[in-house]
Amino acid sequence: MKYLLALSGKKNSGKSQTIRTAIEMLTDNYPDATIEHNHTTKKDIQTVLTINGWKIGIDSQGGSLDSFVNADCDVIVCATRTSGPTVNAVKALQGFDVQWIEQPEQSQAHEQILRSIAMARQIVERVEALIRSAKPAPARTMSAGA
Repeated sequence: MKYLLALSGKKNSGKSQTIRTAIEMLTDNYPDATIEHNHTTKKDIQTVLTINGWKIGIDSQGGSLDSFVNADCDVIVCATRTSGPTVNAVKALQGFDVQWIEQPEQSQAHEQILRSIAMARQIVERVEALIRSAKPAPARTMSAGA
């Protein structure tokens, strides 16, 4: 099974910062992670990490679903608004178990920073749970008489 975590929120609710923070947390937690692709601008980021054999595509804009599918990502994390083309693309994506995560709005800047950190932790915990939950069973050896 493949998974998609969609961080949904209104414009300027801190989704991009949450995604950036989640990437930092994952790379801190898994220093042996390989980065296959990384495109960063002042505001947004798109990256593909491999952690424990799992390929994870992460995008703060949500416009890279096709490239992540083509890259054979096991987990996709993307930001979406509350409606629009990215939401429609996520809903139309076949072969992925989609989990929606809502990015709450905060009125004060410091509240938004704290909320982004908390949301990033939630995303990282979900990614780690997926990685742990579906580890393949060890290969069984068969005897010559089997």
